[in-house]
Amino acid sequence: MIGIGGSWCEFMDYLVASIKSDDVKLILDGQPRADGAAYAKLVAQKSKGMPLISISLAKLVDAAASEVMANLSLEVYKAFKSMQNLLVKEQDQCCLLTKVISAEQEKTETIQKQLDTFLYSKRQKSLKMNDKSNSDALSATGLQDSPDKLAAQNPGSTKVAKRVVPAYRRSKVRGVLLQDTTEDGDN
Repeated sequence: MIGIGGSWCEFMDYLVASIKSDDVKLILDGQPRADGAAYAKLVAQKSKGMPLISISLAKLVDAAASEVMANLSLEVYKAFKSMQNLLVKEQDQCCLLTKVISAEQEKTETIQKQLDTFLYSKRQKSLKMNDKSNSDALSATGLQDSPDKLAAQNPGSTKVAKRVVPAYRRSKVRGVLLQDTTEDGDN
């Protein structure tokens, strides 16, 4: 009724968006007859404040109606098959991605185990190298130090330096020790 304000492409995009929107109505008007309403309109609006689209519909009969029904049925079937194919593709893609994720997780676990093994062996070598360098350093300084000093410095040696026994492990003295301070002959 009011005309097209923009380009034809914009109008067609709006028309399609309006028909796909939630606000689409089929209005049947006129005096009802035995074979249906006198006329009908398709009314669509994309959103409030936007232009209202109103399309008058003509009633088809006989061969024209059958052809339109066939075309409509064919288009609905094509849309259904298209959606079904998209769904199958999405499911296949999901399955493939799940397999890829599983494979990547297995690779990650394998690499982590290898890294842990490598770090463990490197740490063991490092400890052995430290023990060896400590024993080399002790043997080099051992010529100058006495064995008592070596025993005190090296806790792993077989000689034990004099240690104080903890109080809880000391033997307890029980009873009283009586000493006679006077001699037997004085009484």
